[in-house]
Amino acid sequence: MRKAVALFLLIVLATVGLTTAAAADVRVRGAHARVHRVVAPPPYADDGYFADYVTGPTGAPTPVMQVPGSTSVITRKMMDDFQSRNLCDALRLAPGVSGGGC
Repeated sequence: MRKAVALFLLIVLATVGLTTAAAADVRVRGAHARVHRVVAPPPYADDGYFADYVTGPTGAPTPVMQVPGSTSVITRKMMDDFQSRNLCDALRLAPGVSGGGC
């Protein structure tokens, strides 16, 4: 019985140690997580539509990796390629957005 308990504790401690080591790259402060590992964009993004920064309600440019949520970016190149002439045309390119009066 003692060997079974000792083995169980050893497995639990090893699992906790592995989980802690895997989570070492992410530090949580308040409600936001800061990721310290930077991943390069996919190779096809260089020829397509990729934005390094997004502008939110504050008007300040924020790096895409620091935005805490899902974001859709409509770039100038995308608007030119789809021949968007006004705001309604541009909003049709955003997923989940419907222009009621357009």
